[in-house]
Amino acid sequence: MLAVEQEVLDTPVRGRFSRKVIDQPATATATATLAIPLDGLTITAPPPEMLSQKNVEVVTGIPARVFLDTIRAPGFPLPVTKLGKLRLVQREAFVAYLQALAEEPAAGRDAAADERTRVAAVLASAGLEPVPCARSGRASAPPRGASRGRLPQK
Repeated sequence: MLAVEQEVLDTPVRGRFSRKVIDQPATATATATLAIPLDGLTITAPPPEMLSQKNVEVVTGIPARVFLDTIRAPGFPLPVTKLGKLRLVQREAFVAYLQALAEEPAAGRDAAADERTRVAAVLASAGLEPVPCARSGRASAPPRGASRGRLPQK
């Protein structure tokens, strides 16, 4: 984009005022002072690289106690850096771990459905079919009519 600058000469040339037009690239800058109230500013910092019990609630919304219980649980797969009482975990890895935990229940439901399908296939190959039964709430309920704790007499 080209800017056109007009310059008026102060001295008359041959009894007339003349104008000189100069074509040059737009490289000029403008400076302005702007007054912005402090409550109109929002300053955001980048998220921290490491999560600790002090900043985990602000970054992820997880309470500090839940964070500490999670990283202290057996089988926690991420490295935990200990600085005194402070426990640090890399933010990106921890968020990825939480997302993997969120996806596991769906996989568990699919595994249960697969198990039922496999059981039904085995029963069908033997000429049987699964029969739904009501849960009694006990690990082993005696059949009706059986005496409790006694073997049948011969």
